[in-house]
Amino acid sequence: SSSSSSSSSSSTTVAVRRRTTIIDAGSGAGNLAIPLAACLLETMEDEIEILAIDTNEFALQRLSERAETMPIVGKNIRTLAADLADVNSILGHIPSENDVVVVSLHACGAASDYAMNLAHVRDAPFVVCPCCTAKSLTKREDSTRNDTTKNNNASFQRSGATSEITYPRSKWLNDVLNSNDADAEYAILAKVADVGLGPQTPSQQRGHQRRAKHIVELDRLAYSSSREYGYETGLVRVRRHDPTVYGKGEMLLGAKGGSVAAGVFGDLLLE
Repeated sequence: SSSSSSSSSSSTTVAVRRRTTIIDAGSGAGNLAIPLAACLLETMEDEIEILAIDTNEFALQRLSERAETMPIVGKNIRTLAADLADVNSILGHIPSENDVVVVSLHACGAASDYAMNLAHVRDAPFVVCPCCTAKSLTKREDSTRNDTTKNNNASFQRSGATSEITYPRSKWLNDVLNSNDADAEYAILAKVADVGLGPQTPSQQRGHQRRAKHIVELDRLAYSSSREYGYETGLVRVRRHDPTVYGKGEMLLGAKGGSVAAGVFGDLLLE
């Protein structure tokens, strides 16, 4: 009788799908979070939530107002006013049993590196489209300070790097650059990645800018691919993106080696 009951119980066991929290790091007013939610939640409402994070509370308020006009979207987007450098605090707002994905669209300077760090801590996949690489060179105030003189909404505070983030990011680029002056050489590279070299023709300037940006982003990916993190990574460009209008269309893909996400990204890179 007991074995019959056990058999009956096991036959009705079903797998419970884990809920996924998608972190939109540096969300602003929701230009990524809202359409992403609209695309995913129509068929995955019970499986997905989006956590939009930004230091700018006014932008988050605008995001909430926009999301409230779309009932399903508004119900499944949470906002969090936080510094992306405060990794432990941010992850404390996510249930430990949830899967995590990190996305970021044009998080300036070091904000893109902090978005990737959020992924590293949870072994989560990331899709990051960085911009304004030279802003990462600006020294920012200690993220642990809690006083009235620190302005988290200041551009240098959002996009500058603390002492926890150093450049170049990877051993690969450190070895390539002059070891005695790697900081200065990286600074030149980051500035060229933003604006190119001058005086030149526009096409020459875009060419230098794209090559420098390519190196900067490969450096970020090499850091994620290091033995410490073990990510499989790829660098792609946004489709139908006109570099003559805006030169920063790179997307960084990364997922823990051997994971399902790594397989999905691998398939995308083969297309």
